[in-house]
Amino acid sequence: MTRFSLMDEVWLRRLFFALALLYILPFWTVRYLPTTDGACHTYNAWIMRQYGNTEQYPLFQQYYEINWRPYPNWIGHATMALLMFVVPPLVAEKLLVSGYVLLFLGGAWYLAGSVRPGERWLAFLAFAFPYHQFFQLGFYNFSISIALFLVVLGYWWRNRESSGAAFAVKINLLLGLCYFAHIVSFTLALGAIGVLWLTTLRRESWRRHLLHIPILIPQLVLPFWFVMGEGSRAVPPAWPFRRLLKYFLDLRILMSFSDLQRRAGAVLAVFFLLLLLLTLWRKSRRRPFFDRADAFLLLAVLSAVLVFASPTGMAGGGLLKQRLCPYPFLLLLPWFSPGLGPMARKTGVAALAAAALLNLGFLTYWYRVRGAEVERFLSGLEAVQPNTRVLALLFRRPGPTDVLSHAMGYQAIEKGLIDWDNYEAKLWYFPTRFRGSLVVPYIAGSVKTPGAVRVKVNEELIDAFYTWHMPPRAPLRRRLKRSYEHLPTPYGGELWLRRAAP
Repeated sequence: MTRFSLMDEVWLRRLFFALALLYILPFWTVRYLPTTDGACHTYNAWIMRQYGNTEQYPLFQQYYEINWRPYPNWIGHATMALLMFVVPPLVAEKLLVSGYVLLFLGGAWYLAGSVRPGERWLAFLAFAFPYHQFFQLGFYNFSISIALFLVVLGYWWRNRESSGAAFAVKINLLLGLCYFAHIVSFTLALGAIGVLWLTTLRRESWRRHLLHIPILIPQLVLPFWFVMGEGSRAVPPAWPFRRLLKYFLDLRILMSFSDLQRRAGAVLAVFFLLLLLLTLWRKSRRRPFFDRADAFLLLAVLSAVLVFASPTGMAGGGLLKQRLCPYPFLLLLPWFSPGLGPMARKTGVAALAAAALLNLGFLTYWYRVRGAEVERFLSGLEAVQPNTRVLALLFRRPGPTDVLSHAMGYQAIEKGLIDWDNYEAKLWYFPTRFRGSLVVPYIAGSVKTPGAVRVKVNEELIDAFYTWHMPPRAPLRRRLKRSYEHLPTPYGGELWLRRAAP
């Protein structure tokens, strides 16, 4: 196989990491990140940071408690909470997601170079993936776990012949970080190592190879405890097979802002198929047909089967099948070996770099557009008093990614509010949660039918309502006027402040 010259390798690396640095630019062009759950994560990290500050934020300790159990989903919250000791919350969030993008792209480069150094240029395909649908939904921990998944596999492959103390410490540390990011990537990483271990087992090194079993056994303790304790809860129903198949084959996991991404995802999926066929054709012309790197093709096939054979959810979380969709494509990156000549590779690098820049421009544009929507939404909350309890009711939500659903969290950070729509605090597997003895408002169904929320029974628990694009004749308007003062705000928001008792 003809490889790039040493000079070409240097420039290839510089180009890749220059693009990687540019890929954090969208985060820093807006004040508020336009994701669905991101504001909620940042708000809960702020609660952790200010939990002992009862003088400035008296409600946090009254209404929340820190869940210190070693559940997954800790890494993003803990990182932001620590960063908040030195930078403001919004900056901490941007540093977290910037680190995620760099880790993701660096992990793809590292894994591709670990398996087939001569085909490392194909890591440029990874630029299509960091801003995937689940990242834009604000699933920061899950997104970080995918990046760690790539690093874990790259490290194990590079050091598969090792069995010393340094290897044991490093691989367990990486897997531990992956566990505390998300259970799905951790489980896949451990399973992938098992498959790679079996496919690379050789007679001449089997004794050293067997030492990997006791090295990795400690990684079974926490997930076993997690699943046995809480991991068998019910999850929402599955998608129909045809819908899931189209979602997977068209790479619709990359669609978060416009239909253009759906079409681009379908084109990218075809490109992956062409690379797969080209690699197989090239392998058929030489002997032996199989090599050790083919284990990654096996992993890609197995993970694709998992997309359709897995349960709808696990460990209390849903959308498992959809979450699994990027792994087969990412696992193909280190396996691809089309064997192109130097000129064809340079042309391919140029084309992929140009496509990455076009994608960056697209993302930056939509971040500006959606970020402005979040700012307009939050502008209506200026009159909310600090250290009060608020509920936002949205009658209109933007699509395809709802960036306003939990945007209240940003205002809750600034004013120390209790956001009654803090969904994390109602779940058992996040670091912050509402106190078990707390009386919470009855707001069941407020997402789908905000107009059906009962006002009178919640009056003593909700100091302010914030309604977004509520219809003029909505019955909820009349119910709110009985107990709350009405303050119209710009852009379609209305603030309702509870009147003081006479």
